[in-house]
Amino acid sequence: MTRGIADVASVEATLASTPPLSKPLRVEQRIARFSERKLLVIVLAGVLSLAGRALLLPFVPVPRPAIQDEFSYLLGSDTFASGRLTNPTPLGSEHFESPQVNMHPSYASRYPPFSAMAMALGQRLTGQPWVGVWLAMAVLCTTLCWALQGWLPPIWAMVGTLIALLRIGVISYWTESYWGGTCAGIGGALLIGALPRLARRPSAGSATAFAAGLVILANTRPYEGLVMAVVAIGYLFIRLVSAGRLARAVRMAVVPMSLVLLPSFVWLGYYNYRVSGDPFKLPYVAHEQQYVVASPFLWDRTVKPEPNYTSASLRDFWVLGDAGAKLDYREHMFRDHASDFLRIGRFFLGWPLILCALASARALWRDRIARTALLLGGAFCVGVAFEVRMFPHYAAPAVALAYIAGASTLRAVRKSWPGGSLERLYVALGLLAVVALTSTLSWLTPKNLYLFGDIDYHVPAKHATVADRIAQQPGDHLILVSYGPHHDLYEELVYNQADIAHSRIIWARSLSELQDQLLIRQYPGRKIWWLEEDGTVKLSAYSDQYKRYYYQPLTGISH
Repeated sequence: MTRGIADVASVEATLASTPPLSKPLRVEQRIARFSERKLLVIVLAGVLSLAGRALLLPFVPVPRPAIQDEFSYLLGSDTFASGRLTNPTPLGSEHFESPQVNMHPSYASRYPPFSAMAMALGQRLTGQPWVGVWLAMAVLCTTLCWALQGWLPPIWAMVGTLIALLRIGVISYWTESYWGGTCAGIGGALLIGALPRLARRPSAGSATAFAAGLVILANTRPYEGLVMAVVAIGYLFIRLVSAGRLARAVRMAVVPMSLVLLPSFVWLGYYNYRVSGDPFKLPYVAHEQQYVVASPFLWDRTVKPEPNYTSASLRDFWVLGDAGAKLDYREHMFRDHASDFLRIGRFFLGWPLILCALASARALWRDRIARTALLLGGAFCVGVAFEVRMFPHYAAPAVALAYIAGASTLRAVRKSWPGGSLERLYVALGLLAVVALTSTLSWLTPKNLYLFGDIDYHVPAKHATVADRIAQQPGDHLILVSYGPHHDLYEELVYNQADIAHSRIIWARSLSELQDQLLIRQYPGRKIWWLEEDGTVKLSAYSDQYKRYYYQPLTGISH
């Protein structure tokens, strides 16, 4: 009893002699306690993403599509919003063929369906597909927060989520286009977030999240998703075997994963069948077989014989543009891959964090969590390096690993930077402030809003200006598009809605006088327009006798 009283007195004396924490350290403790309210932090991540982008709408309005891929995804959105999986091949289909769109055996986007389905939700709710992009980004931010909480202490999971919000979650080309990596990022975050939970304590909930991640990746980015799945399963297998929990994990996971995976892949097979006519042939593969002459993978150097393209501009796109670029990339593989991976790192983290991570490489490697994330990310990069090119949305399945690494960098600074605890806190806060400042300053810059350059400006201006002008005219319209010698291969204007026959405006490729006349008869009762694009665009009414009898140049949209 006397000894117990003495111990208590000793502890009280020690506490009395310990200097009180400074105000910044006390604030840090309060933030740490707040971060332990995990569900609230997860919800807050989504709310901040939604609110932040909504507040910027007066300065950055709803984006208009520019890249061919975007129009293809929007075709998928319009198809799903109309209650269909695909569309019948339209009359005069040769006039409507465009890059990234399937015309045979059905008219549909060539891309996997999940991203278009998210946009279709926005289109059904509000009439605007971009709302689906906006909502999906909020879901990605919440899913990233959940994933990081599985790997990191709560406060550092919250810091990693904040970095994600600053870099991609409020405004980036993923929110300002219709071909970003948001939905694939959701799948990857579910997969990666389930890994430590399954490794520590296998449960039905974690198994379900893992299976849902696999399904989403298969329906967004199949190849990169497969690479991420192989890496994740390999890591999980090693962890479970070394801990002696493999049998228990299998027992816990087999039923919930089967309930998710089996119906999902049956549905995917049915979707493939409706679009491509073969349950085992992805629409993407069907499109490649019909149009593409050079493979997107480095292991296949074959240049296939040219298909019988229905127009010169379509041939130029696939032979001179697509195949020519791929062959050039193969010749400069190491240079282009280095450039691509630097762009991906800069997109996810920014230069301040990248440079700090390099400076803290030893501390990061000693951190088990950071080391694991870096090894998993490196294995993913090796797998996807077999593609000819890499863009940030290709790396979306690994986005959670990027923000684990980003949070771990700040954590390493906080723990191992020279000086006392207060000095290390100031350095970490300073670095976070630099990340916040550089990220927010770049929000409204074209380099952040768009992946590419001039094409992101000119195509929406050309397409939208013509569409807006004709939409002011009464009745239904058919626009015959002709390209001149100065046409940019990547500035395609011929894209349509899912139900071409009932669209107010139909965009069609002019092929020949005879074929154009047949197309006009197939879509009667429409005012016919002639649109000539040759660097600039000229719009005129169509005349049977002279094809065009007066020009009405559209100003403000030339190069």
